[in-house]
Amino acid sequence: MVKKITAALASIIAVTASTVVYAAETPQTVIDETGVGTSISITDITPREEDTDEAKVQYTTGSFYPVEIQTAEEDGVKLLVKTFVVPENTNPQVLIEKGLTRRGAQYEVSDILRRELEGKQEQKTVSQTVTLEADTNKRNEILSLLEPSLEYQENGFSGILSLNLDSIQTEVTDTSRYSYTLKDTREYMGLERNDPYYVPKTAEKNGVTLKLSHVNWVPMASSADNSSVPSLFKATAEYSGTAWGSKEDGYLVTASYTGQVSRTTPGEAVYSIVYEEIQTPAILPESLEFDWKPIFITILAIGLIGSASVGGFFLVRLLKRKSRNGENNPYANRPKMNRPDLLDEMDRGLGDAE
Repeated sequence: MVKKITAALASIIAVTASTVVYAAETPQTVIDETGVGTSISITDITPREEDTDEAKVQYTTGSFYPVEIQTAEEDGVKLLVKTFVVPENTNPQVLIEKGLTRRGAQYEVSDILRRELEGKQEQKTVSQTVTLEADTNKRNEILSLLEPSLEYQENGFSGILSLNLDSIQTEVTDTSRYSYTLKDTREYMGLERNDPYYVPKTAEKNGVTLKLSHVNWVPMASSADNSSVPSLFKATAEYSGTAWGSKEDGYLVTASYTGQVSRTTPGEAVYSIVYEEIQTPAILPESLEFDWKPIFITILAIGLIGSASVGGFFLVRLLKRKSRNGENNPYANRPKMNRPDLLDEMDRGLGDAE
């Protein structure tokens, strides 16, 4: 019977132990008090983290790649340093990684180091055109309107540009009409009389029709000798009329300024983000935590089985003792007799003697 109890106990241990996460690779043997061994095999069902493929790790932080990654150790604490070269106005907060984990270790930021790189000098020749309005096209007057030099500021470049005199040009932008009196004088020779009838009343000049305004007569010669009466006349006719013209009232002046300008390109900044390993006590994953429930069940089962075994043992001894007592007493199966009280003392005596 003890062997059966031991075998049952071994079976319970095997069943409950299969749920314990601390499993052995090789089979284990449970040996009872009698030397009988029961071999049980415990399988590790704990999920394992697969090895990290370094080629798949994303090294970018925001939109920046580190130019160098270094590891070090200080007073037993692991350090991880990531170095970035970024524009000078970059906020270093965008370079910090939250929850950084590398090769199973967790890190948090401890320091941020910054170093500035010197910028570069750039130079180039530029030309800039200016325009202005003027009411004259005389060069001397235009030069008084133009500045001899011009300050240049564009795209970070700066410098002084000088006026290019050969580039000055003027263009008419406005005209106005005006009227004036147009005159013309014409002579007519060999007229028989000083009669205006012989003089044309209009004349054409520059496409304008002029009207006769005055005639001046001059005697030329007489037709008979020794005659004081002239026979031929010269007429000087004056014509006048209104003509229209246009004049330039406004000009657009263009001029170019040229010169050499320069700018300084802002330098970049070098940030070194220092991470420190988070020192935490070794805590097993939830799947590896020890489950005491199977142990309690096992102990309870052992207690119940042990109690049952002890109770059965004493029950068997009691039954055997009663059985032996029944075989030696010839009066064991006789029914109880009704006897008078006087026989009590005799019975006690027999009982005592026995």
